[in-house]
Amino acid sequence: MSLDGSILSRLKFFLQALSDFVFPPVCCGCDEEIESGLICDSCRLLLFTSELGVCQRCGRPCLPDEPICGLCGQEFFLSRVRAVGPYQPPFSSLIQRLKYEGKTGLVPVLGGALALLVRQDSELSRADGVCAVPLHPARLRERGYNQAYLLAQEVAAVTGVTLLDPLVRRKNTRSQIEMKDETARKRNVEDAFAVKPGVRFQGERLILVDDVMTTGATISAAAGRLLEAGAGAVMGLVLAAALVRK
Repeated sequence: MSLDGSILSRLKFFLQALSDFVFPPVCCGCDEEIESGLICDSCRLLLFTSELGVCQRCGRPCLPDEPICGLCGQEFFLSRVRAVGPYQPPFSSLIQRLKYEGKTGLVPVLGGALALLVRQDSELSRADGVCAVPLHPARLRERGYNQAYLLAQEVAAVTGVTLLDPLVRRKNTRSQIEMKDETARKRNVEDAFAVKPGVRFQGERLILVDDVMTTGATISAAAGRLLEAGAGAVMGLVLAAALVRK
């Protein structure tokens, strides 16, 4: 290393140490101080040990001790959805940091947790391809990345399932979390997605990745387009799901 390079390296180390002293790093999941990195050991362990159940009637995520999700009467185009945890801290905090604060360094650990669900699930482990719920181009330019696609990339890299990119988002929809009425949510994503020209499937089983699922209107609308294009089945994979307490 040259003298200039050595001085620059030491300066970077000093500035990082000074920054950590003035602004100690905190876990993106629980806001507890940590020595380094983005996530504490407790939140990391929870990511790899937590998993929600699957509704016995419709396949939506549900609590392990509640076999029925409470949303079964609503239209749903996915055969099942696996979720790591409920949409509450630390899962919600990790998603928000990834989604809105540019913490893309979380992708390996969050994607790794999703990949573990794929490997452990008898249906998802037999998938032929994995893809992501797309962002509208305007939202993609604003954010700079699609967090769902980054997660799908990590799942594909860890599991060996083929990464696909068959969907586009035609409508720049409002956030589903802002809407409390299911009719409004369904109308919000109506005709929001389309399969890219020339994309056709021959009965392949696909995993569709997103960061969070509320009632499932968004991921279901995207899955419907994949089924129309010839997919044999579409299974969802999300970090967190908003659950209905019965």
